[in-house]
Amino acid sequence: MTHEERPDTGPELDASMSRSEMVEAWRERRRARRTRPDTAAPGTTGPDGFALRRWRRAGVFGADAVQRVERFLTDLARTPSGAGEEPEWALGTLRQCLEGDPVAQLPSAVRAVLENRAAGDTVAAMTLIHECGLPWLTPHGQVRLEHLMGSAPTVLPRETRPSVSEDVSGAFALQYALRYDELTALPRNLRTRALPWAPLGVVDDLIDAELITRDDEPWRLRSDRRERDYLKARLAPELADRDTAEALGWQQFLQRQRFLDGEYEEGEEGDLYDLLQRAAEGDTTVLKELEYALPRTLVLKLRHVKDGALTGNWEPDVLADRGLWRLMSALWEPKAAVQPRRSAFHALAALRHAYDSICAGDFKRARAQVNKFLEHAGGDPLQNAEARNMSAYLALLDEDLDSALTALTRVLPLQPAAESNLALVTRRQAMPRNDRPHPSNPYLELGLPNQSAVWKQRYRDLRREFADDREEAARLNRAMRRIQQAEQREDWSDFFVLPLDASVFAFPDDPPATLVPPVEPMPRQTASHDPGDAEAIRRRAVADLLPTLLNAPRRPDHQHRTTT
Repeated sequence: MTHEERPDTGPELDASMSRSEMVEAWRERRRARRTRPDTAAPGTTGPDGFALRRWRRAGVFGADAVQRVERFLTDLARTPSGAGEEPEWALGTLRQCLEGDPVAQLPSAVRAVLENRAAGDTVAAMTLIHECGLPWLTPHGQVRLEHLMGSAPTVLPRETRPSVSEDVSGAFALQYALRYDELTALPRNLRTRALPWAPLGVVDDLIDAELITRDDEPWRLRSDRRERDYLKARLAPELADRDTAEALGWQQFLQRQRFLDGEYEEGEEGDLYDLLQRAAEGDTTVLKELEYALPRTLVLKLRHVKDGALTGNWEPDVLADRGLWRLMSALWEPKAAVQPRRSAFHALAALRHAYDSICAGDFKRARAQVNKFLEHAGGDPLQNAEARNMSAYLALLDEDLDSALTALTRVLPLQPAAESNLALVTRRQAMPRNDRPHPSNPYLELGLPNQSAVWKQRYRDLRREFADDREEAARLNRAMRRIQQAEQREDWSDFFVLPLDASVFAFPDDPPATLVPPVEPMPRQTASHDPGDAEAIRRRAVADLLPTLLNAPRRPDHQHRTTT
């Protein structure tokens, strides 16, 4: 019993007392001890001298020790494990001792009963043995129990520490390593033994010390599903999925997954995913800042994207990432017609390059690009249809109506929207040349798709831009008047429809997956060096070492502790 637990038993003996005072103080302490409520039942005065002498045969010395042992044995005998595995001889020995006939076999009987009980019963027994100083321990057991129960750390000689075969679950070695901050010295086989049962916080300590790695697959040894998922997230995050992350509250994983799934919600400006999103939208001004936010390997990947724009050549994995196409297009300005057969990106870039050339009024460049595209027979049918529609428009501008009709006849089965263009060319072919209206689409002259709703703002912007260019101003004014007349008549049938389907020219909205950093391990969620975890390990170590601790009572000598 510790000093805090021991109640006041009367005045202490002092060397300055006279003999009569010392005798009186001793008698008063004895009277108080006999009537203590925690050691004697109501109406009793505790064991008499005869009982105390009999209990010595079982290695129990002193009235306080006898009463505590009796209470413990009573609880042990009254609460069987329920499995019916306690040896009958052991239970009989407990009852015999409680009936007033203590025997030397009591420690062996206690051990036999505790071997079939929960760890809590074993810890209670060892606590009693330690506090009462019962000589029931082996020599090594005495040292080990003092180490486990003592509040102050005590370094054990190696020969007194349990062997690997004695420390069946590795609990003693683990608590020893934690107490002295020697986790790195913990043998691998003992770490493996501890993984199935060790508190999760201690497993995290081992992970932080790099003693447990992904190769150890500790999640396979845990019975709790949440703990298995947590350890995967800590050591093998690429094995996690969205459901697991949501169950664990793993926000870093979820944010990354939402971005990859196209569910990005605008977050803090300038964070990684904001920069990636802006880069995916073709904003080249964020690339330098993005380099600071990416790991080294992805910085090199981003630089490959930028370097490829110098020549229009990129590595296959970059070309396969559809989320980079806007950025690549924003960085690249083709100097000549693009070869569409090089990749799906080049095909889309070629189609857009032809359209942009038409909008810019550079019909020579547009024809060269359209012809290059039409030479690519194995492309996307819808893209081919748009290319043929552009070739028909260019032929219309040249009044080559037969070529325009031939092209549109091939477009119509793939794109029914081309029917209005076919009808326009057919009507035009039936008109005298001098009666035909201007062949161009005025929206395209303003650089806009057919029937764009923002044509007025675009017209004003261009007029300001070309305020000193009379020829260009006249062209813009002619386009403006033609659009106004069409709106007044609500008839746009004289305008060649281009594009037929604007979505064919659009870049994919995929995220730039090759620039998204790999998922990082989940941050630790447990407390480091938690006292509760250390206590749980200590209790297990006490229970595991039971066979090496208890023994028949040693013969009393002047070295054993008593509480009398």
